[in-house]
Order: sequence, then structure tokens, then C-alpha cells
Amino acid sequence: MDLYLNSSKITEIIGVEEEIINRTLERRDVDIEPYLRVVSAPSENLGDRPKPQIQLRIDGLALLIKKLTYNIPTDDIIENLSCQVFHITHLRETSEKLEAENQALIAENEQLKEKIETFQTERGNLSTEVEELKSQLIAEQSKTWVARLLKRGD
Repeated sequence: MDLYLNSSKITEIIGVEEEIINRTLERRDVDIEPYLRVVSAPSENLGDRPKPQIQLRIDGLALLIKKLTYNIPTDDIIENLSCQVFHITHLRETSEKLEAENQALIAENEQLKEKIETFQTERGNLSTEVEELKSQLIAEQSKTWVARLLKRGD
């Protein structure tokens, strides 16, 4: 997450109109001033020079909300912030659940790899055993054929 927020991002977070936020930031209140920085932002017209844009460091957000509450009802801000907290809590719980599921899948994957190795070893042993049985069968078949020849010659 970026440490600095522009007025449109602040609007998203606290639910106050962007124009009100811009006016409050442009006043450069003594309490908020240490949390502000000015950056150049691209203008809407292609030929125009970039215009300065005021950004607020995220840890100054509480002070900005305090300043805004002097002028506007706090109901909207509180409701929006509670929605944000709910959303963050939901994301955290989902993340924890997915992490636990990921760990279980990793463990299951390891068990399956071990089973595959066991089956491959067993297949190798069985292949060796089959080859030995084939060679014994061929040897036995050749003995039988020779024995049949010798019996005729008697």
C-alpha cells in the first residue's frame, strides 16, 4: 500500500466528497501540514503543464477526519469506515482460511509424492521380477525343447 493518498483515494476510504477534501487539504492546517506533500499530476489537456496535487500521508488520515468532522456530519464517515473495517476483517479471515487450506494441500501433496515414489520403487521391483521370470521361462522353454530332441534320438 502506498504511504501517500490523493484526494480521490481519500474519498474512497472515508466517503466524503473529493471537493471537500481538496478544500480542507488546500487550507494547509497547521496540524495536517506535516503529513502533506505536493506532487505534479498530469493535466486533463495534453498540451498543458502538469498541475500540482496535494497528497496526504496515511498516518495523517485521522487528523484529516477530525478536521472534516467540524464541517460535516460524522454519520457518513463512521458508516464508511465501519464498512472498511468489516471489509478488511473479512479479507484477513479469508486470507487466514486460504493459508490454512494451502498448508493442508502442501501436506497432502507431500504425502502423494511419497506414495508416487513408493509405487515407482514397487514398479521397478516388479519389473525386475518380471524380467527374471521371463528369462527363467525362456530357459525352461529351451530346456524342454532340447529335452524333446534328445528323447527322439534315443
